[in-house]
Amino acid sequence: MPRHYIDANASTPPHLDAVEAVQRAMVQDWANPTSTHREGQRARHRVEEARRELALSLGVAPGELVFCSSATEALHLLIRGLQPALGDRPAAVFPGEHSACLNPLRDWARVSWLPELPAEAATVVQMAANNETGIRYAMPAVLDAVRIKDCCQAWGKVPVDLSDCDAAVFSGHKMGGPRGAGLLWLRPGLPWESPMEGPQERRRRGGTEDLPAILGLAAAARHLTERQAQNAALALLRDAFEAELLSWNRDIEAIGGDQSRLPNTSCLLFRGRNGEGLQVGLDLAGFAVSTGSACHSGSVKPSHAITTLGYSLEEARSVLRFSWLPDAQPREVEALAAALKRLI
Repeated sequence: MPRHYIDANASTPPHLDAVEAVQRAMVQDWANPTSTHREGQRARHRVEEARRELALSLGVAPGELVFCSSATEALHLLIRGLQPALGDRPAAVFPGEHSACLNPLRDWARVSWLPELPAEAATVVQMAANNETGIRYAMPAVLDAVRIKDCCQAWGKVPVDLSDCDAAVFSGHKMGGPRGAGLLWLRPGLPWESPMEGPQERRRRGGTEDLPAILGLAAAARHLTERQAQNAALALLRDAFEAELLSWNRDIEAIGGDQSRLPNTSCLLFRGRNGEGLQVGLDLAGFAVSTGSACHSGSVKPSHAITTLGYSLEEARSVLRFSWLPDAQPREVEALAAALKRLI
């Protein structure tokens, strides 16, 4: 039975250039970039070359980027590093944010949920696009606050604009890069101090840099323009898929269907049906889809990203997320619709 992977928001297969870059680095550039001998300095050169390339792609200065093992680590470094200076003032956060952001904010004096924006807010955290619904969000206009943008789902799917924020995080494995590669961008002058000891990354993040992951990330980023164009074309497939399902008159709703969304993402509510049961049925039929964020797999607790939109707990348990890879074809979408029709 052929398999169809429709869970790109959870992870994507690495681009072949990224795989080659990782393999080459593991064979040729395995030395410690912190070492002062020739082998170490060659590895250091590769790190800085990748940093310059990624900075150019994002339109920032190379010295403003910090290589991390994941966007989760980047968010913890960022938020915990801001807490000593700003933690006594409120933080305003998008309520559907990932737990990687919400957990380090537990140490802050007060957290408000956007669109509530206290006048004295010191920090604003906003997802550029939600991983479960695909809904895109603008950064709130705010003065005298550090504006943090979570770009994990947007990067590689839609253009990313950093002009309206002061810090941002990125994930490699969501855009064709390897796992183990994330980015933290910091605008100069932020009241931030690293909570992690170590001389690496200009004393901002301790631990030997993972050169294979870094070079794989840079290799994947060379294809961002092409990837974004492929993803943009998916909007027509997504809309046709949703139109087909909604025409069945079986109490199906496209969450965020009237809002700006990632072009590859459909978050569908199947009222009166069990989302986990549908997901298992589709898996047996050859389709890999999600009941929500992959980080919540196996959890009986419904997704907070859905309930914060006003849906009930029962409705949240009836949601499936379909997120297509950039090379998805119409026949794949048609086959998925046919499989769903047999199940419901």
